[in-house]
Formats: sequence, structure tokens, C-alpha cells
Amino acid sequence: MKHIITVFTVTLLLITTCYAEEPRTVGIYKRHMQADKQQKKDFDHILHHMLYLSGISDGYTTINKQRKADKQKLLYCQPDTEILHGADYMRILEEALNRPDTPIVDQLTIAEAMLLALQAEFPCK
Repeated sequence: MKHIITVFTVTLLLITTCYAEEPRTVGIYKRHMQADKQQKKDFDHILHHMLYLSGISDGYTTINKQRKADKQKLLYCQPDTEILHGADYMRILEEALNRPDTPIVDQLTIAEAMLLALQAEFPCK
């Protein structure tokens, strides 16, 4: 069973590999999402965004766990009881991008913007 799961996972990774010609910036993300609003909702496309943001955020969660274990300052302070999923990450990023007082500029990468959004959502005291 482990072998089947491993083969399945590797296959998914190989067929979903994409090559970015330019970094995914906030400006490109905004234009992309605006185009989505004008077209019919495509669940696969929305799922792609959720998975991308989940991957970025999972990386930050891993860094935070390591920092906590090393007794270092955390990147953001999400409560242990709050578990987030792809839709949550999309909401957090969208809210941060739509705030008039946001420091998130179009030239930032989505990864940088996601970190700022998580820091705004879960500030450390």
C-alpha cells in the first residue's frame, strides 16, 4: 500500500509540474483573480490557487514550528487550536490585499504577500 501511495504521489508531482517564466507577484495575482471573476467559476482553477497558497503557508508553518522549538521569535502567532486550509489562506490573502491600509504592493511575490497577510491575521503580542 505504501508503494502505491508513493507512486501515486510522485506521478501527481510529475504531471503537475509547471515552469514559471516570471515570479508570481501580487500584481499578476490580482489581474488573474480579476479575470476569474469575469469568467465562469472554474473549480480546478480555484483549487490550484488554494493548493499554491497552502504550500506557501505550510512552509511558513514549518518554519514557525522550528523557530518555536529553538525558542526564536515566530514569524506570526497563529493559535495552536486554529487549523487553516486552502480556502482560509485565500480569504486571509484576499482580505489583506483589499485593506486600504495594507503595505502589500504589486511588486511583492505571493509568498511575501502571504507572510504579511498571516502576520496581520495573527500578530504576535
